Amino acid sequence: MSLLLETVYRRVVGRKDEILMIISALGAGRHLFLEGPPGTSKSTILRAIAECSGTPFCLVTGNSDMTTSKLIGYFDPAETLSRGYLPNHFYPGPLLQAMKEGMYLYVEEFNRLPDETTNVFVTVMSENKLAVPRLGIVEAHENFRIIAALNPLDDIGISRISRALKDRFCSFKMEYQGRDEEIEIVKRTTNEVDGEVIELAVDLAIRTRTHPDLKLGASVRASIDMVRIYREALRIADDAGLEEIGQTWEKLLLNSAMMAFRNRIWLYETSEKSPEEIVEEIFHGLRSPKKKVELKRG
Repeated sequence: MSLLLETVYRRVVGRKDEILMIISALGAGRHLFLEGPPGTSKSTILRAIAECSGTPFCLVTGNSDMTTSKLIGYFDPAETLSRGYLPNHFYPGPLLQAMKEGMYLYVEEFNRLPDETTNVFVTVMSENKLAVPRLGIVEAHENFRIIAALNPLDDIGISRISRALKDRFCSFKMEYQGRDEEIEIVKRTTNEVDGEVIELAVDLAIRTRTHPDLKLGASVRASIDMVRIYREALRIADDAGLEEIGQTWEKLLLNSAMMAFRNRIWLYETSEKSPEEIVEEIFHGLRSPKKKVELKRG
């Protein structure tokens, strides 16, 4: 096993097939589309690969405000007005910086970029260089790669990606991980080594992904937040006295789940239920019979 592969495997829970193929594609000089819902370890894997390989990493979040000039860079208006278009008056954007320094340019929510912005990538990927007006030709470093992430179910404020652009990317579809791996992720992230609440939080997330009223369920981030919120609520309630502040273990659990999950699930427009009703329904389905849940610190 290569040293890079072994090191990244130790950093990331599971995802061995994905890690191998992503490393292989980047090593082969390919640019990548990573397709999948939020919370499927896309950025975690890329950060681990970048750090373990010693490759600089640049993150850009796609939105309608990311214009071509913001992506490429611009000349300082005051300096150019007084002294002209000199190279040292140019402020490179993330794309030019990544090209010059051989970085991995990771673009989250790529399909939220404006069409005129995404068109820049076609030229860069075709010719491995970019002509910038009044600055000249910028050649891409041999280690420069573009990794674009997108959520295929997102339909708000997005643009269609052209066939010409898709043709220049290799792609990999990321799915949610298995139950045991998600439990391990929550344990590592929250520093909890035991506790039924961890399994409950993970099972809640898994159930949301197959619920008939939900177009998109919750990711492992919701499970992590539920555990963290419950742990803190448990500490505060224990100090104050549960009965004195009108709390029960079950109420703390449900309220922690509600805070972590209600904003992360996406209902079908035809659903007659509220997010709160769905979270409570799944919660009570998993919590019968009810019993106190305690956390043990690692």
